[in-house]
Amino acid sequence: MSRRSTLLLGPLSTVLALLLMTAQPQPAQAYTQRTYVTVAQGSSYCVQATAGIDHVTPGVWSANQAWGTAYALEADCVTPKVMNAKINLQVQRWTGTVWQWCVGGGAWVYGTTGSDAWGPTGPSVNYSYELGVTTPYGSTLCGGPGWYRAQVRAQVSVWDPFAASYIWKGGTLYSGNEWVE
Repeated sequence: MSRRSTLLLGPLSTVLALLLMTAQPQPAQAYTQRTYVTVAQGSSYCVQATAGIDHVTPGVWSANQAWGTAYALEADCVTPKVMNAKINLQVQRWTGTVWQWCVGGGAWVYGTTGSDAWGPTGPSVNYSYELGVTTPYGSTLCGGPGWYRAQVRAQVSVWDPFAASYIWKGGTLYSGNEWVE
């Protein structure tokens, strides 16, 4: 092989490698999730939440599911804290004008926050949702293709010296919008 063809072989192989890397199909991400987002903070606590939603995508491990977790941390929003907490999860569908309830949002799930070897822990909820299911009253839940999201409400029980009792403090987190067909 001549010196000239050897010099051309290097750049050509680089271009070929780049072409092959960009031409290969990329793995699909079939879910939308926001993790460890601060939804409320006070002088002695920080409330964080995770909210996610997934939909069935053929050929990819997926399901029509929504999930959420509530976390309590010290006021620095870094150090996990043991507290009573509650979480509420609702799947919503965009109608074109408003976000409409689809599934979930019923009873609150109560638990205790803390930490383990992987980080903060807290009460969690997940729901499966089916598209186009008709209720006994004739309305359609999760009415077929469209934009969906998970709404998570996370709260912790905090002592209020003025009320001389525990009160719930927290906020709401949305997963982000997910197109479902």
